[in-house]
Amino acid sequence: MDLYLMYLRKSRMDTDYENVSVKETLSRHRTILENFCKAKKLHVAEVLEEVVSGESLYARPEMMRLLDMINTGMYAGVVCMDIERLSRGSSLESGHIMQVLQVNSCKIITPGKTYDLQNDSDEQFTDMKFMFSRYELKTINKRLVRGRNQSASEGKFMGSMAPYGYRAFKLPGEKGNSLCIEPEEAKVVQMIFEMYGKQGIGYNTIAYQLNQMHIPSRIGEWGQTSIANIINNEVYLGKIRWRREPVKRVVKDGMLAKKRILNDDYELYEGRHEPIITEEQWNMAKAAQKKRNHTPNHKDRQLRNPFASILVCGKCGAIMKRKTPKKERSCIPWYQCPTRGCDCKMIKCDTVENYIYDAMEEWLEQYILQINSDQRPVIDPIESSLETVRGQIAALQQQQDKLCEYLEKGIYSVEMFAKRNTVLSTEIQKLQSSEAELIQQQCSGAEKKKTSLQIIPTTQHILDNYDILTILEKNQLWKLVLKKVTVYRSQDDELSIQLYPNLPK
Repeated sequence: MDLYLMYLRKSRMDTDYENVSVKETLSRHRTILENFCKAKKLHVAEVLEEVVSGESLYARPEMMRLLDMINTGMYAGVVCMDIERLSRGSSLESGHIMQVLQVNSCKIITPGKTYDLQNDSDEQFTDMKFMFSRYELKTINKRLVRGRNQSASEGKFMGSMAPYGYRAFKLPGEKGNSLCIEPEEAKVVQMIFEMYGKQGIGYNTIAYQLNQMHIPSRIGEWGQTSIANIINNEVYLGKIRWRREPVKRVVKDGMLAKKRILNDDYELYEGRHEPIITEEQWNMAKAAQKKRNHTPNHKDRQLRNPFASILVCGKCGAIMKRKTPKKERSCIPWYQCPTRGCDCKMIKCDTVENYIYDAMEEWLEQYILQINSDQRPVIDPIESSLETVRGQIAALQQQQDKLCEYLEKGIYSVEMFAKRNTVLSTEIQKLQSSEAELIQQQCSGAEKKKTSLQIIPTTQHILDNYDILTILEKNQLWKLVLKKVTVYRSQDDELSIQLYPNLPK
């Protein structure tokens, strides 16, 4: 029996009717497609749905999973509301989707039409539908950008989350949002500007004092970054920042992806909200910042830590910071826990790096031996269960065929035939559901095995070429093979380093 996949996608910006949520639209589409499949007797093995724009394939995990499942060759088609649900992105991405479907002889089935990509006319028509869909998306995006630019120039708040000290609210009688002051949080903002600009206290010390005072932040404890974000945000002056972090398109793994970049030449508009601080407080903070040289220079920054973002403190879990000595000193760099009060002592960078290299070399040798032993011929329990279930389905289907013969020969009455056929059909449906679950487990197991095998050549490449790799290359490669590394040096100078290879669960 042919198996099918159902795919549902809806973008937040293209709801069909006013006052209808995206979830309601998806639910309505699912009901339509389920009734359609029931009428056409299509057996759907799995339903995949997501709320995301169809512009970027890289940002659509369910679509990526759908393509991986199609590549197994076990599915006869994809059921969706319309072709536009599959892709609205570039010709490269829509072409990739069509190629996967075509190679695996997988049809696109919609309530209006079934598209067989093995047929030349259907292939050309599908390609045209994708092209018109891309044009429609560009038109929608232009209209949205124009509207957002206009709203920003009118002083409306355009962010998805209100900054600390404010709460977003819907403007009465017109489209758009603005900000209103949260009194308790506003006092903390004023305190931060006072401590930094007037008292000359640094980011880390301010964060430490706020945590000691048990003043809650919206994202847990206060840190250097959260303080810096407040000090550098003109919204507290009653301004609206626009285009400070524009979205830039980049090609990642052969697919279009979106990346936010900091823009120093952003736009400022007079906001429709009240300021929390005065111009004098802002200028004092800027003067203190200039004196402390806290102005970040993203263009000149170079990565110097091969374990950036994966090396964490074994005591408190904070990301370890790489510290560099002053030029007049002759000692080597070290790692230090940034958490105030944590008793983890500093550790030399060379010590950590050499340990990780040696430990990964030993781990790789043991892992290859384990993989080789696991690959000995054994009976696959899932494959065995599949064979059993499929045998039972075939036996029950043969019984159904005999029922028809008995009915034709007059051995069974219509009532007896209907009763017996209902029992057999129910049993077949249960077995088919079990078959679909086993197929899904088989696909998941194959994917995990593939992922676990990919770590071997990557680790070997790191070890073989470590001396010629750049710091950035080392960091990118270590992130592929390691989830994290915990380090801790006690007050008795006992060093503990634990590696966590990036293996599937």
